[in-house]
Amino acid sequence: MPAPSHSDTTVSDDTGLLDVEERVEEVVLTAGDEQGEPPAPGTFGKIGSGMATLVVLIGLTYLVPALDWARPWVAGKDPVPFWNLVGRELLGEGESLEKADAKTEEAERIARAMQDDEGPVRQGPVIEPPPKGTELPPYEPHPDDEEAVTQSLELPTPTALDSFYASLARTDASYAGAITRVSHWGDSVIANDNVSSAMRFLMQRRFGDAGHGFHLVAKPNPSYRHQGVRFFGGEDWQLCYIINRCQPDGLYGFGGTMVWSTGGAESQWKTESKLALGRSASRLELWYRARPKSGRVRVKIDSEAPRIVETAGPEGDAWQTLEFPDGPHSITLRAGASGKVRLYGVVLEREGPGVVWDGMAQLGAFSRKMLLFDPEHLRTQIDHRDPALLVFSFGGNDLTIPPHKLERYEQDFTEMLRRFAGTEDPRACVVMAPVDHGLRQGQRIVSLPMVARIVEIQRRVALAEGCAFFDTVAAMGGDGAAARWRRANPPLLSGDLAHLSHAGQKVIGRMAYLALMEGYVEYRRRTE
Repeated sequence: MPAPSHSDTTVSDDTGLLDVEERVEEVVLTAGDEQGEPPAPGTFGKIGSGMATLVVLIGLTYLVPALDWARPWVAGKDPVPFWNLVGRELLGEGESLEKADAKTEEAERIARAMQDDEGPVRQGPVIEPPPKGTELPPYEPHPDDEEAVTQSLELPTPTALDSFYASLARTDASYAGAITRVSHWGDSVIANDNVSSAMRFLMQRRFGDAGHGFHLVAKPNPSYRHQGVRFFGGEDWQLCYIINRCQPDGLYGFGGTMVWSTGGAESQWKTESKLALGRSASRLELWYRARPKSGRVRVKIDSEAPRIVETAGPEGDAWQTLEFPDGPHSITLRAGASGKVRLYGVVLEREGPGVVWDGMAQLGAFSRKMLLFDPEHLRTQIDHRDPALLVFSFGGNDLTIPPHKLERYEQDFTEMLRRFAGTEDPRACVVMAPVDHGLRQGQRIVSLPMVARIVEIQRRVALAEGCAFFDTVAAMGGDGAAARWRRANPPLLSGDLAHLSHAGQKVIGRMAYLALMEGYVEYRRRTE
């Protein structure tokens, strides 16, 4: 914040005690203070004694753990002398900042507790599903039910996510073939799959691993990376990424990137070997665009002879499934030399019961870029995948939208949800607000003002369109969260004050998972 000029006497409500430039109107000299006259006897002794006392008191805050709240400086944090002692209470911010600090401390606790591999994935006997209409077995509480929910979902109606929770309940009952699929689109907040992979693993640990889900055939950018599956190659494919507006017909596929080759391009996927999730697969589904003169794709499973997929056929989106024994596998896909093939991606799954969480990162995408999908093509893709829940994590790039275009932004965001979820019998959906973004003002970090405006628009649109809403900024602690998350131990926000750190992404994933599970437990209690 720029320092106020000498003619400016206005102090805003959010100005801290240390942010106001000291202003001296008049200096009055009293007896004993005339220039050249020595100070009164004992003056320096009193000053020295006072300074020594202050040094001792400050030193005690570092020696006595219970006084850590009063430390004027902490390694890795901005120095704010005396602010914790006096400033907050004088400005009436004590209670709200205590709550915000408590949320930051909870986030730090989650970050320290979370590991890439948090124990075994659920396994158990598979049960043949009873006839439709049969009551589910009683709900069995899960240890995660006891964990405090940092931020609950906001629902347009109490039953907005019931279709998703009904699918999850059948998966929870271990019914054969009961797979609950979730499809998650977002911008850079899920670019390297950390938020989405955190939610994927937490759901699979609790309900079972039904496979990794959707994956592109080639990386649209260097940041495209999925957790729980190892990907190699893809450099020889030509591709069109949706944010480049390079496909005039709007045929970008489920993940926003189409690739093509007239022969020789190759990609490889391997099941995970180091983590508990993604260790097995039993089928691969190839997503492609069929055309009368399209070529062939060779798919090799481990060391077996290649299987040939003919992509020639009537014009339209098409799919072909290849099955193999459940277990660890290496899968290589290669474009044949018989003609051009156009591919959207692959899906790796297992029989279930379990959860699949698709992660479709659109790095650098504004929300309006999702309107570049041909509407009919998009509906065909989503209907084929048939997810029980759609999740949207956009808004980081939208923060640069000029204020006078926010009305248009609200219209675009509304249209995006309608195209993805559908207007007749819409699918269950969740909108996750963008994370807080910081702005440096001298020694301070403040929240970017546009964040609150974008969050409010997304909340309004989500609830109006029947989607649940997860207020990510509120989960982080509200206004000022960017500064607190950057100073957290471990740091939860990166140095650019716009992107979550690796630990921060895992924390947001767990917070959103707990919010979903809070709703699931309420659904089971309500329907039993």
